[in-house]
Amino acid sequence: MAAHIHNGKQGENGQPVAGLFNPSMSGPPTGTVNGQLKKGTLTSADLSGALAGKQISDLVAMIKSGGAYVNIHTTKNQNGEIRGQIS
Repeated sequence: MAAHIHNGKQGENGQPVAGLFNPSMSGPPTGTVNGQLKKGTLTSADLSGALAGKQISDLVAMIKSGGAYVNIHTTKNQNGEIRGQIS
């Protein structure tokens, strides 16, 4: 299971630009999860892909332009099980 912010407008797929949850960093959830998996603050050091080396303001601009979505990846659906545009 993992969750990322990806670059891509509605209907387009893109590469991850910021990680939100990665079990290799915090361990996989055990049992049923209902609620918060992770809490924290993104910084420019967390940006990757097209935003590597850029600022959080660049991520905000991507979001405001409709060019970002969240994708939740599961073991069964590694390419993404839940997707939602961020606006």
